[in-house]
Amino acid sequence: MAKIHNLKISNFKGLKRFEQVFGITDFICLIGRGDSGKTTILEAISAVLSPNWNLSFYDSDFHNGDISNPIEIEVSLYDLPATLIRESKFGLFIRGLNVKTNKISDEIEDDHVSILTVKLIVDKNLEPKWYVINKRESQQPIEIRTGDRASLNVFLISDYVDGHFSWSRGNPLNALLKEEETTTEKSNVLIDAFREAKEKIDSTSFSHLDNVVQKIKLSATALGVDINDTQTTIDFKNIALKDGRISLHDHTVPFRLKGKGSKRLISIAIQLEVAKTGGILLIDEIEQGLEPDRAQHLARVLKKKNKGQVFITTHSRDVLVELTAGDVFKMKKGNINLHSFDSSLQGCIRRNPEAFFSERVLVCEGATEVGICRGINNFRIEKGDPNAALLGIRFADGQGGSNHVEYAKAFKKSGYDVSLFCDSDVPEINKVKPKLVELGIRVIDCENSKSIENHLFEDLPWEAVLSLVQYRIKEKGESSVQDSIEWRYDGDFPYQWRSNDHPAIRDAIYQASVTKKKEWFKRTDHGEFVGRIICENSDAIKEKKLGQIFQELSNWMENV
Repeated sequence: MAKIHNLKISNFKGLKRFEQVFGITDFICLIGRGDSGKTTILEAISAVLSPNWNLSFYDSDFHNGDISNPIEIEVSLYDLPATLIRESKFGLFIRGLNVKTNKISDEIEDDHVSILTVKLIVDKNLEPKWYVINKRESQQPIEIRTGDRASLNVFLISDYVDGHFSWSRGNPLNALLKEEETTTEKSNVLIDAFREAKEKIDSTSFSHLDNVVQKIKLSATALGVDINDTQTTIDFKNIALKDGRISLHDHTVPFRLKGKGSKRLISIAIQLEVAKTGGILLIDEIEQGLEPDRAQHLARVLKKKNKGQVFITTHSRDVLVELTAGDVFKMKKGNINLHSFDSSLQGCIRRNPEAFFSERVLVCEGATEVGICRGINNFRIEKGDPNAALLGIRFADGQGGSNHVEYAKAFKKSGYDVSLFCDSDVPEINKVKPKLVELGIRVIDCENSKSIENHLFEDLPWEAVLSLVQYRIKEKGESSVQDSIEWRYDGDFPYQWRSNDHPAIRDAIYQASVTKKKEWFKRTDHGEFVGRIICENSDAIKEKKLGQIFQELSNWMENV
């Protein structure tokens, strides 16, 4: 069954112009800030491949209400149904895809994949027209009718899924029923079922539909929702002798009255059955109405069970951690295409899924630096300054080693505003920093050969240093901390060392704080405390390197 290779949109809602090549792929996750255009992309796909002839458009559907320019949505499809590419249908309009270059040409070569391009045009008269196009000079567009578009099995799951539970034309249940029909059966099954119901209303499910209902039960169970009491009977809302009133019920209660999360899961379960032979499933905000564990489970099932093609949008970290970097595309408001993600960000998706939903990413070398940034952000909130969330910023844990460098480069490549906050005690990392700056990444780091711990115990006022020591004592006990400091002091350790601000004592404290497997601040919550101490002493250290680091972080957050 058909899948989307590329999509073009002009003058539709928030998108003046958009073009994206998805390539040969079965799963696409769209992320981005609110109003970036993610939902519009799904709506555009739903419209251009809609099985309905009477799709409604309004002046507000045109970009900025500009009806002088038509809405144009064009989609190129591969894995086409055999019925559509017969010469008597659209065979003469087939185009060729070179899978190595992702280029589509109007002339087909032997190694090309067959492509069919469908275009929707809506002008100021608000009457939608669908065509199959080929850009060969001699080829005029040909209309594609509702029945042919319906064979593509494209369904959008959003807030309005009630119709998915009835057996009416254009709905996924009806598409699934058609697959059950033999060559001798006709489409009067639904009418027969309705007439049978006139004699035995609510006494039993319609036997004609039991096989399909059983499939839906099993598919829904796999998604974590129990609908084993499902039967098909009459929905007495506006009852009439037509197939649109025959719908799924839980005992005598129509599915349309179920909760949002359950309705969406059941709707997806129906479409997954349709998609066993192919189809395109569009799910807007996949996590809506679902608990985090069910959203995560749903994403995992869709990735593994999907036989067609799935497009989803999400704002959920729980969904993102189930995906690969190659599944995810970021939409930014005003952009004409999507940003894809490099495979080097795979580990970052697992560790920092929230960062992918931001506009600006501060990549931190490790947990200490993340905590310091959080501490600074907490301090800004208390002062009433704009916070990181308001500024579209997320702190990403680089997990040490050289990961933070690779994360910074990959985020920059994906269109984010990126800064890197790190130590300068690894020569190999220091060598690549100039190249990061050339890429447009702001590097905020320590003095050469030093770490953030060096600057803490060199630059902070003595009372602030003692506050850091006391913080460690609360966790590990006074004797343990003092013994660790004393062991690293060169000479006789002063009895009154807390009253003796001396470089040798500061150095001993520093050495104790970075002891392998006993580091004082290698946790985010510990780093938050360090960040608060830095903020509280910012005036006293403004001429020191630590003060400069604090000011650089603040300036970058404020986009200075």
